[in-house]
Amino acid sequence: MKIIAPLFLASLALFPVHVSAQSSGFSLKKIIKDSVKEGQQSASKPEQTAGTSTSPTTSATAGSIGSTPVKEGVVQLDGQPIPGSPGLLLDSNSFVKFAGSIRKPEIGGISLGMNVNDALPLIKKLNPAYRVETLKIMVNNYRGVTAKAGPANAIPTDQFTVYFNEAGNIWLVNRRIELPKDQPLLLDTYKKALFEKYDAPNTLISERNRANYPHFAWSFGMNGQQYASHNLDSKSGPCASLPYTMYVPITDSVTIPNNFRNTCALALTTSAYMQSNTDLIQSYTMLMYSPALIRDVNTMNSQQAEYLKQKREAEEKARANKPQF
Repeated sequence: MKIIAPLFLASLALFPVHVSAQSSGFSLKKIIKDSVKEGQQSASKPEQTAGTSTSPTTSATAGSIGSTPVKEGVVQLDGQPIPGSPGLLLDSNSFVKFAGSIRKPEIGGISLGMNVNDALPLIKKLNPAYRVETLKIMVNNYRGVTAKAGPANAIPTDQFTVYFNEAGNIWLVNRRIELPKDQPLLLDTYKKALFEKYDAPNTLISERNRANYPHFAWSFGMNGQQYASHNLDSKSGPCASLPYTMYVPITDSVTIPNNFRNTCALALTTSAYMQSNTDLIQSYTMLMYSPALIRDVNTMNSQQAEYLKQKREAEEKARANKPQF
């Protein structure tokens, strides 16, 4: 059962900071530098999210960033396993080798694992009308950039959003396009273009023939096998939703599940919205993400090591203190 999170969660979770692409003060390199600095400063107290363990002594065994368990587990929105669950089967270090072994999907030339500083010039070329904004999200220390085209103070006609981890590497790509009213797409044209672009030669297709149903999904398992269906809930798919999964809005255009299977290496979904009683598409949205990239494993391990070091030093300093009764 899927539960759509109330929309007011978005207003509680989001705090966008708007910056013009032409503004002299806008620097993605500075954003990355500041983000990494903030992450290092948080080392004195490891980041915690509701439902996570409060123990600061998590080791690199099952359930920790960078581990290689053999059992299926659950990854939270913060990119870490739930307490007691097997850890990540793929992390930000091993993702590089994994991506090189598959027919890597991209949206507008932007692929997962790409550095946001390299991606931004490519995003700007997609639409000269884009206005670039940075997103400051008060949930899980997410970092994001979005580019919007269309009238100000209105729903964008074209919006491209990326989220990146502490190292600046992209873990989520989203694009939504609203077509001009007099330039809709035929559903058949849309489908053929999608299948040509995203179907790998060895893809396993479970079910994708519903009439007038413009929603499609692709997912990759840890072995590089691609699965295709109308949605990620295909029983054989590695990214199928867990029971009682909630779909949470993290920006005005991006909604993702609040947890992931650790068997999910990469997921891509597309949704289109059709004119009533026609085969004409008026708008469509594409979303791609990898749970393995939500957190940079090297930064997380460095923060944990620094925390443990400070903890040991504090305990050693306190040894000489005596209670007075």
